[in-house]
Amino acid sequence: MTPHQILAACGLATSLLLVTSTTTWSQQPLPAPPAAAPPGKTANTAPEPAEPLLETNPAVRSALELPRKEPREFVQAVLWLIDLGRPELAKPILAELAKLQVTDAQRIAIVAEFGSQGMLHLARAKELAPEGATFADACVAAASAAANDPQRIADLVKQLADPSPEIRTIARNDLAATGQAGATAALEALARDTDPGRRAALVAAIELMHPLVNGPLLAMLETSDANLHGDVATLLQRLAVPQAAPLLPASSASAERVLRTALKNYQHGMPPFAVDDSNQVELWKWDDATKKLSSARVPADEAQVIWIARLAGELAGMRPDNYADQRQALVLRLESAGLTGNQANIVATPRISQADPQMLNEALTDALKNNYSHAALAIVEALAGHGDANILLTADGNPSSLADALNSPNRSVRFAALKAIIALNPAAPYPGSSRVPEALAWFAGSTGERQAVVAMPTNAAAGDLAGKLAAHQLAAEATNRGRHAVDMARAMPELEAILIDMNILAPDIRQALYELRTSPTTGDVPVALLAADGRLAAAKRLAAEHTRVIAVPRPHTPEALARIVEDLIKLAARDDVPADERVAQSEQAKKWLAALSSGNRPFYTFRRTAMNAPAAPRPRAEAPQALPAP
Repeated sequence: MTPHQILAACGLATSLLLVTSTTTWSQQPLPAPPAAAPPGKTANTAPEPAEPLLETNPAVRSALELPRKEPREFVQAVLWLIDLGRPELAKPILAELAKLQVTDAQRIAIVAEFGSQGMLHLARAKELAPEGATFADACVAAASAAANDPQRIADLVKQLADPSPEIRTIARNDLAATGQAGATAALEALARDTDPGRRAALVAAIELMHPLVNGPLLAMLETSDANLHGDVATLLQRLAVPQAAPLLPASSASAERVLRTALKNYQHGMPPFAVDDSNQVELWKWDDATKKLSSARVPADEAQVIWIARLAGELAGMRPDNYADQRQALVLRLESAGLTGNQANIVATPRISQADPQMLNEALTDALKNNYSHAALAIVEALAGHGDANILLTADGNPSSLADALNSPNRSVRFAALKAIIALNPAAPYPGSSRVPEALAWFAGSTGERQAVVAMPTNAAAGDLAGKLAAHQLAAEATNRGRHAVDMARAMPELEAILIDMNILAPDIRQALYELRTSPTTGDVPVALLAADGRLAAAKRLAAEHTRVIAVPRPHTPEALARIVEDLIKLAARDDVPADERVAQSEQAKKWLAALSSGNRPFYTFRRTAMNAPAAPRPRAEAPQALPAP
């Protein structure tokens, strides 16, 4: 019986009790006043022990008096009291329940009877914390483990093709209740089964598991199995999964147009998938060889690139004669492969190994323009593999894409381009050759020490904040001028954070931030705009115009500064180069400097400070291995 039923059943009794009580009280004589104390004696004012208050709510009394022997009966009483707004009265009952030896089977039965909502109410009752949450979590964990037991799910999948309609219906419902595990098992079973009847039963069951099957079905659409592809396409069309529209056009005549329209929309920012609270997307992958599904959560911006790459690949397959489509697909496939950890496999494929230098040069330009660092790294390596220094020469006198890569905001791309140019060893000047000494000097100056720049309106404030960053293992340089801040930041190869005040001058904050973001060595470094009182809104507007920039109030406590540093670390590039690799890059750059400064390449002009760069200290006890000389 629910609490509402108890209240309904006791309503009449409560009314009768109140009427009878009123009549009885009216017939009782008023109590006599207390007798006066005898003369000379003081009245005894000590209160008599108070009798315990009796619960007058009949529903609450019924919950308290409910016979309790089995664990479910304890839980029933506790949930009734929570529902009646008297959770504090359930504390002793919960304490009794904690003394029982509750089995997993009983916990599973409790969840089945009272549902996840009941467990949520129990867990959230503050008056019953922490015991209520502990018991509820244990019950939910037992129920989840039972529901997702692989053998149970396998049995349910088999029952989907049972001759009995009743068993099939129960199996479909139970399998759907298991969530993603059941949906994945059903889809993998569909891929393995060859019997038409069982496949039809599986398709019918899978259709009821929308939307859990949407992502996996999109991944399975890449299968080379004709039968499976047909079933997957049918399911995607029946479920009207929007992402499948450009992959399953209504007609061959509209296929290219639909693909190009979808590509344009996604490239202009339309998100292909919903994101979670962490701004991530679950992407699925299908392995045709093992007939297995797998998934991974990736940042939303990376998911966008991966999905666009898939559509670009489809378009390139449809138009093998279109040079621009082939180049676009090459760049996006390389970037997608790098994001998903498959770059080594893609680089070895004929798509890039057989591409001619012109295609690679143009592809590198596209990759640099869109800041596709994974694609740029792969293309730089491919260009170096051609071994022809003529790729550094251009008809218009502008730097080649390989020389342009020396100005990438991505440190790894800059070093890869430098390594490739050194390997090509050009014997004559070429457009952009002056960038090589600059890049070598910058990399050679690396020390392995984490660095930061602090710019505040006064030197005292900047120095104070810079000193406090030492507690966060950041060696900070301080200044009260925007120009000094930009110049220092550009020259620091270990720069990990920039803290610059909104009231900085010479130049002002907008110009300083623009220069920091357009410089190759600071373009990806996280920046915190420090706002005085009344300027935080303006700081937020300015931060929104750039990437990896946050707006925060000036920190006045260690806790506030710690939060700023933590937020800046989160903004760091996901492919940030670790300290030991930076030191290895520095040592290799010094070797290249020594070789090129010997005089056999006079068109390279080196500063003496670069040639005499101090040796970089080791950040670890073990000596890092230097990159092999080209």
